[in-house]
Amino acid sequence: RILSLCDPDNCDANVALHEGTLPPGATLLAIGKTAEDFGEALKEQKPNVVFVSPSCPKARVQLPALLQKFPTVEWVHAQSAGIDFLVCDELSATTPVMTNAKGQFSSSLAEYAMLACSYFAKGIPQLIRQKGAKSWTKFDVQELRGQTMGIVGYGDVGRAVAKLAKQYGMKIVALRRNPRRDTDEEKLCDVVYGNDKASLNRLMSESDYIVCSAPSTVDTKGMVNADAFAS
Repeated sequence: RILSLCDPDNCDANVALHEGTLPPGATLLAIGKTAEDFGEALKEQKPNVVFVSPSCPKARVQLPALLQKFPTVEWVHAQSAGIDFLVCDELSATTPVMTNAKGQFSSSLAEYAMLACSYFAKGIPQLIRQKGAKSWTKFDVQELRGQTMGIVGYGDVGRAVAKLAKQYGMKIVALRRNPRRDTDEEKLCDVVYGNDKASLNRLMSESDYIVCSAPSTVDTKGMVNADAFAS
């Protein structure tokens, strides 16, 4: 018995939930972007699941209000890997189980990261300019092989990037809270540093390309600052 908390006019990611065929026993009760959009009559149906999307305006305000209005909710699922759009003191005091979409976008984000590296290494901006000018002057390009990829935040996205970068022959330097190399995925890294400021600056100075895949939290906000770039 699902409530979908999102902006119905700006939520393409919810097409399957809103218009598709749900698993047996699952029912979408209502869609709204504020707690007030969900009528009192819904209480009789005892909704027990909330899907919340980043498209919901002021979700960190609306979700606690929705949970207070419907105490039967047992599970809240964030339809994104990041949950910074939800974090608030009111929500931390609630009891429902909370999950997120960790890993859902890792592969596509890793592919984008490699595309971005190739964009600069292969001189795509110059190719675009030459196309516009109908001029095909030869120019040198760089290889990604042998270059160093710095990964700030070696979580699911960071590991996906490392897998692809390793196939390109790149050296991998990672920054994470626990600087170990025990598992096969961790051994993709040539070097793993802790998440202190000195280690971040060292990673920045050693890397040719940098992917920042750390979660957006109070601790990570502003961590890649002017000092890091200056190093």
